[in-house]
Amino acid sequence: MDPLSLIRHDFADLEKYVPVKPLEVLAAEIGILVERLVKLDANENLYGACQEVREAIARADLHIYPDPSQTRLRAAIAGYVHVNDNQVVAGTGADELIDILLRLVMPTKVAIATPTFGMYRFLAKIGRAAPIEVPRRPNFDLDVVAIQRAVHAGASIVFLTSPNNPTGNALNRNELEALCTLPALIVVDEAYIEFGGETAIPMIAKHPNLVVLRTFSKWAGLAGLRVGYAVADASLAQPMMAIKQPYNVNVAADVAARAAIEHRATIFETVRCIVAERDRMSVLVASLGWLKPLPSQANFVLFAVEGRSASDVVAGLRRQGVLIRYYDRPDLANYIRISAGRPEDTDRLLEALRAMEAA
Repeated sequence: MDPLSLIRHDFADLEKYVPVKPLEVLAAEIGILVERLVKLDANENLYGACQEVREAIARADLHIYPDPSQTRLRAAIAGYVHVNDNQVVAGTGADELIDILLRLVMPTKVAIATPTFGMYRFLAKIGRAAPIEVPRRPNFDLDVVAIQRAVHAGASIVFLTSPNNPTGNALNRNELEALCTLPALIVVDEAYIEFGGETAIPMIAKHPNLVVLRTFSKWAGLAGLRVGYAVADASLAQPMMAIKQPYNVNVAADVAARAAIEHRATIFETVRCIVAERDRMSVLVASLGWLKPLPSQANFVLFAVEGRSASDVVAGLRRQGVLIRYYDRPDLANYIRISAGRPEDTDRLLEALRAMEAA
């Protein structure tokens, strides 16, 4: 028999999430050495994991299964964000926690404030939930009234990001308070909160329908290990723990995350460097006159491209080995997103942009 006849009937309608490619693949495509690539397309911490974290990984017992209860990891995270252990659930990046929430609630509809992180829509559709996209205002602030309408139309989960990816702006606390009164699960993704913005975690005590997602990928430089966590009311964290995969956070990721928390003072030095470089990059790129930066509290900046094609700019930089992000969608027409790297990365970016001007 044809095995394809057994798969779900809506498979052809599922949209793929387009991730960034590995450096080796990109280098081969462009025809440039890997070490010449300037990777400013994925909001990674280009300083990498600190030495103390690398040493902790080297000492890990990789032949033993991880702790399914995440006992030490949850305790470390709870201390870091000032909550109780039973309010924390760790996962294989924040992506898995989004998936856990969707499987726990099994919504028929979800509300997504767009433009934003594409995994909300991708995972919602895999879970057979209809995504209701709620466009942000022209300045990319939330349209609270439209989100309220989406919930009243049946959305039982609302996905928000603060600071938002790719626009860089943080949530307004009063607007979030209003949204938390809705009869829905309000999920705030704080993947970039260590770079700026005010965390919503203290609001959970008042609003048990609020869930905050965090990750070690950005600030701690652990994107390759895939470790994130959710902070929620204990009544919600318990069933999340119950339905997660037993060994979802691998041993290396567990020890690395705990070491990152222990040595966060060292890591926050690089976080401060990234924030400073974000601001320096924004000023230098804006000085060219045809790229307009939006204010950002994340580790990237969204630029409006004026008088040129954004896709041509991305392609021109790519030919020179400088990788940035472009979104081919109407609400981000002629915008590009550039991650903040190290000073030498910014210098290469400016050199490539000026070479494009000269050409």
